[in-house]
Amino acid sequence: MKKIANIILVIVTASAIFACSESKTKISDSDKTELTKLEIPDNYDLLAKAEGDLDGDGVNETVFVYNTDQENEYGNIRDIYICKKEKDEWMLWKKLNGPVMESKSGGTMGDSFDGITIDKEEIFITHMGGASEKWYYNHSYKLIDKEFKLTKAVIDFGRACQAWETYIYNLNTGDLSYDLAPDECDDVKIEEYVIADHKDYKIKKSKLPKMDGFVPGNTELQIPDDAGTLYY
Repeated sequence: MKKIANIILVIVTASAIFACSESKTKISDSDKTELTKLEIPDNYDLLAKAEGDLDGDGVNETVFVYNTDQENEYGNIRDIYICKKEKDEWMLWKKLNGPVMESKSGGTMGDSFDGITIDKEEIFITHMGGASEKWYYNHSYKLIDKEFKLTKAVIDFGRACQAWETYIYNLNTGDLSYDLAPDECDDVKIEEYVIADHKDYKIKKSKLPKMDGFVPGNTELQIPDDAGTLYY
Protein backbone atom coordinates (compact mmCIF):
# COMPACT_ATOMS: atom_id res chain seq x y z
CA MET A 1 0.00 0.00 0.00
CA LYS A 2 3.05 2.26 0.47
CA LYS A 3 3.60 2.48 -3.28
CA ILE A 4 0.03 3.67 -3.94
CA ALA A 5 0.28 6.21 -1.14
CA ASN A 6 3.55 7.60 -2.49
CA ILE A 7 2.19 8.01 -6.03
CA ILE A 8 -0.96 9.71 -4.78
CA LEU A 9 1.08 12.05 -2.57
CA VAL A 10 3.16 13.20 -5.55
CA ILE A 11 0.05 13.87 -7.65
CA VAL A 12 -1.80 15.70 -4.90
CA THR A 13 1.23 17.78 -3.94
CA ALA A 14 1.76 18.80 -7.55
CA SER A 15 -1.68 20.03 -8.41
CA ALA A 16 -4.60 19.60 -6.01
CA ILE A 17 -6.61 22.79 -6.53
CA PHE A 18 -10.36 22.74 -5.92
CA ALA A 19 -11.43 26.39 -5.53
CA CYS A 20 -13.41 28.10 -8.30
CA SER A 21 -11.77 31.10 -9.93
CA GLU A 22 -13.78 34.33 -10.08
CA SER A 23 -11.62 35.85 -12.83
CA LYS A 24 -13.08 36.54 -16.24
CA THR A 25 -11.96 34.07 -18.90
CA LYS A 26 -10.46 35.49 -22.08
CA ILE A 27 -12.14 33.65 -24.95
CA SER A 28 -11.13 33.90 -28.59
CA ASP A 29 -13.76 34.15 -31.34
CA SER A 30 -13.09 30.55 -32.39
CA ASP A 31 -13.52 29.33 -28.81
CA LYS A 32 -16.82 31.17 -28.39
CA THR A 33 -18.44 28.94 -30.99
CA GLU A 34 -17.66 25.93 -28.77
CA LEU A 35 -19.27 27.37 -25.64
CA THR A 36 -22.83 26.72 -24.54
CA LYS A 37 -24.69 27.58 -21.36
CA LEU A 38 -23.89 25.19 -18.52
CA GLU A 39 -26.99 23.33 -17.42
CA ILE A 40 -26.79 20.57 -14.80
CA PRO A 41 -29.85 18.38 -14.07
CA ASP A 42 -31.23 18.97 -10.57
CA ASN A 43 -30.79 15.34 -9.55
CA TYR A 44 -27.06 15.24 -10.41
CA ASP A 45 -24.63 15.37 -7.46
CA LEU A 46 -21.27 17.16 -7.61
CA LEU A 47 -18.47 14.70 -6.77
CA ALA A 48 -15.36 16.78 -7.37
CA LYS A 49 -13.93 19.75 -9.20
CA ALA A 50 -10.48 20.97 -10.20
CA GLU A 51 -9.16 24.26 -11.49
CA GLY A 52 -6.27 24.99 -13.85
CA ASP A 53 -5.23 26.29 -17.25
CA LEU A 54 -5.94 23.63 -19.88
CA ASP A 55 -5.48 25.52 -23.14
CA GLY A 56 -2.33 27.55 -22.41
CA ASP A 57 -3.98 30.99 -22.45
CA GLY A 58 -3.00 31.74 -18.85
CA VAL A 59 -6.61 31.67 -17.65
CA ASN A 60 -7.96 28.79 -15.58
CA GLU A 61 -10.73 26.45 -16.62
CA THR A 62 -12.72 24.40 -14.11
CA VAL A 63 -13.56 20.71 -14.45
CA PHE A 64 -16.65 19.41 -12.64
CA VAL A 65 -17.40 15.71 -12.05
CA TYR A 66 -21.05 14.83 -11.48
CA ASN A 67 -22.77 11.67 -10.32
CA THR A 68 -25.71 11.14 -12.69
CA ASP A 69 -29.01 9.31 -12.19
CA GLN A 70 -28.12 6.85 -14.98
CA GLU A 71 -26.96 3.39 -13.89
CA ASN A 72 -25.42 0.24 -15.32
CA GLU A 73 -24.15 -2.97 -13.71
CA TYR A 74 -21.29 -1.04 -12.06
CA GLY A 75 -23.44 1.68 -10.50
CA ASN A 76 -24.09 5.33 -11.28
CA ILE A 77 -22.50 6.78 -14.41
CA ARG A 78 -20.38 9.94 -14.06
CA ASP A 79 -20.27 12.95 -16.38
CA ILE A 80 -17.41 15.43 -16.74
CA TYR A 81 -18.05 19.09 -17.56
CA ILE A 82 -15.08 21.27 -18.59
CA CYS A 83 -16.07 24.93 -18.24
CA LYS A 84 -14.88 28.43 -18.99
CA LYS A 85 -16.19 31.58 -17.37
CA GLU A 86 -17.66 34.36 -19.50
CA LYS A 87 -19.09 37.50 -17.86
CA ASP A 88 -19.23 35.77 -14.47
CA GLU A 89 -21.25 32.87 -15.89
CA TRP A 90 -20.06 29.31 -16.31
CA MET A 91 -20.09 28.22 -19.94
CA LEU A 92 -19.77 24.58 -21.00
CA TRP A 93 -16.71 23.95 -23.18
CA LYS A 94 -16.62 20.14 -23.22
CA LYS A 95 -18.89 17.43 -21.82
CA LEU A 96 -17.29 13.99 -21.49
CA ASN A 97 -18.27 10.55 -20.32
CA GLY A 98 -16.20 7.47 -19.46
CA PRO A 99 -12.94 8.57 -17.77
CA VAL A 100 -14.50 8.63 -14.29
CA MET A 101 -15.62 5.11 -13.43
CA GLU A 102 -19.02 4.18 -12.01
CA SER A 103 -19.99 4.30 -8.34
CA LYS A 104 -19.54 0.55 -7.69
CA SER A 105 -16.52 -0.07 -9.91
CA GLY A 106 -14.04 -0.59 -7.06
CA GLY A 107 -15.03 -4.14 -6.17
CA THR A 108 -15.27 -4.67 -2.40
CA MET A 109 -13.95 -1.12 -1.94
CA GLY A 110 -17.10 0.27 -3.58
CA ASP A 111 -16.54 3.56 -5.40
CA SER A 112 -13.13 3.51 -7.10
CA PHE A 113 -13.01 7.22 -8.00
CA ASP A 114 -10.16 8.74 -6.01
CA GLY A 115 -9.82 12.27 -7.34
CA ILE A 116 -9.21 14.71 -10.18
CA THR A 117 -6.48 17.37 -10.46
CA ILE A 118 -5.04 19.71 -13.08
CA ASP A 119 -1.31 20.34 -13.44
CA LYS A 120 0.73 21.73 -16.34
CA GLU A 121 -2.30 21.84 -18.68
CA GLU A 122 -3.17 18.18 -18.05
CA ILE A 123 -6.12 16.55 -16.31
CA PHE A 124 -5.21 13.70 -13.93
CA ILE A 125 -7.91 11.24 -12.84
CA THR A 126 -7.15 8.56 -10.25
CA HIS A 127 -8.99 5.40 -9.21
CA MET A 128 -8.38 2.71 -6.58
CA GLY A 129 -10.06 -0.64 -5.98
CA GLY A 130 -9.76 -4.33 -5.37
CA ALA A 131 -10.00 -6.75 -2.47
CA SER A 132 -7.00 -8.69 -1.13
CA GLU A 133 -5.22 -7.60 -4.29
CA LYS A 134 -5.46 -3.84 -4.77
CA TRP A 135 -5.16 -1.82 -7.97
CA TYR A 136 -4.56 1.84 -8.74
CA TYR A 137 -4.99 3.86 -11.96
CA ASN A 138 -3.75 7.33 -12.83
CA HIS A 139 -4.70 8.57 -16.31
CA SER A 140 -3.65 11.94 -17.69
CA TYR A 141 -5.34 13.81 -20.53
CA LYS A 142 -4.19 16.82 -22.54
CA LEU A 143 -5.78 19.15 -25.11
CA ILE A 144 -4.39 18.14 -28.53
CA ASP A 145 -5.90 19.45 -31.79
CA LYS A 146 -8.93 20.79 -29.89
CA GLU A 147 -9.68 17.38 -28.34
CA PHE A 148 -8.69 16.07 -24.91
CA LYS A 149 -6.71 12.87 -25.39
CA LEU A 150 -5.06 10.26 -23.18
CA THR A 151 -1.29 10.84 -22.96
CA LYS A 152 -0.15 8.67 -20.03
CA ALA A 153 -1.43 5.81 -17.88
CA VAL A 154 -0.03 4.49 -14.59
CA ILE A 155 -1.24 1.05 -13.51
CA ASP A 156 -0.24 -0.20 -10.07
CA PHE A 157 -1.40 -3.46 -8.48
CA GLY A 158 -0.39 -5.99 -5.87
CA ARG A 159 -0.81 -7.20 -2.31
CA ALA A 160 0.08 -5.14 0.75
CA CYS A 161 3.11 -6.40 2.65
CA GLN A 162 4.06 -8.66 -0.28
CA ALA A 163 4.77 -7.08 -3.66
CA TRP A 164 3.66 -4.31 -6.01
CA GLU A 165 3.86 -4.15 -9.79
CA THR A 166 3.79 -0.82 -11.63
CA TYR A 167 3.44 -0.04 -15.32
CA ILE A 168 3.94 3.49 -16.64
CA TYR A 169 2.81 3.89 -20.24
CA ASN A 170 3.59 7.08 -22.15
CA LEU A 171 1.34 6.99 -25.20
CA ASN A 172 3.02 10.04 -26.74
CA THR A 173 6.43 8.37 -26.94
CA GLY A 174 5.50 4.68 -26.88
CA ASP A 175 7.65 4.11 -23.79
CA LEU A 176 6.44 1.49 -21.32
CA SER A 177 8.26 0.82 -18.05
CA TYR A 178 7.67 -2.00 -15.58
CA ASP A 179 8.74 -2.23 -11.95
CA LEU A 180 8.34 -5.06 -9.48
CA ALA A 181 9.05 -4.19 -5.85
CA PRO A 182 8.61 -6.02 -2.55
CA ASP A 183 6.31 -4.24 -0.12
CA GLU A 184 7.67 -4.70 3.38
CA CYS A 185 5.54 -3.83 6.39
CA ASP A 186 6.54 -3.58 10.03
CA ASP A 187 6.15 -6.85 11.96
CA VAL A 188 4.94 -8.67 8.85
CA LYS A 189 6.91 -11.55 7.38
CA ILE A 190 6.74 -11.71 3.60
CA GLU A 191 5.80 -15.28 2.70
CA GLU A 192 7.72 -15.33 -0.57
CA TYR A 193 10.94 -13.47 -1.26
CA VAL A 194 10.41 -10.98 -4.06
CA ILE A 195 13.34 -9.81 -6.15
CA ALA A 196 12.98 -6.24 -7.39
CA ASP A 197 12.90 -5.99 -11.17
CA HIS A 198 12.76 -3.25 -13.81
CA LYS A 199 12.13 -3.51 -17.55
CA ASP A 200 11.65 -1.02 -20.36
CA TYR A 201 9.65 -1.66 -23.52
CA LYS A 202 9.00 0.25 -26.72
CA ILE A 203 5.42 0.18 -27.96
CA LYS A 204 4.51 1.07 -31.54
CA LYS A 205 2.83 4.47 -31.38
CA SER A 206 -0.78 4.72 -32.48
CA LYS A 207 -3.57 7.26 -32.48
CA LEU A 208 -4.11 8.74 -29.02
CA PRO A 209 -7.46 7.72 -27.50
CA LYS A 210 -9.96 10.53 -27.03
CA MET A 211 -10.83 11.31 -23.43
CA ASP A 212 -14.55 11.23 -24.28
CA GLY A 213 -15.59 7.59 -24.22
CA PHE A 214 -12.35 6.27 -22.73
CA VAL A 215 -12.95 3.83 -19.85
CA PRO A 216 -10.01 3.08 -17.51
CA GLY A 217 -8.96 -0.56 -17.53
CA ASN A 218 -10.85 -1.47 -20.71
CA THR A 219 -8.05 -1.07 -23.27
CA GLU A 220 -5.78 -4.03 -23.97
CA LEU A 221 -2.07 -3.70 -24.66
CA GLN A 222 0.13 -6.62 -25.69
CA ILE A 223 3.51 -6.24 -24.01
CA PRO A 224 6.52 -7.01 -26.27
CA ASP A 225 8.67 -10.13 -25.86
CA ASP A 226 5.64 -12.21 -24.86
CA ALA A 227 5.61 -10.48 -21.49
CA GLY A 228 1.85 -10.64 -21.12
CA THR A 229 -1.13 -8.37 -21.52
CA LEU A 230 -1.76 -5.05 -19.82
CA TYR A 231 -5.18 -3.42 -19.42
CA TYR A 232 -5.04 0.32 -18.97
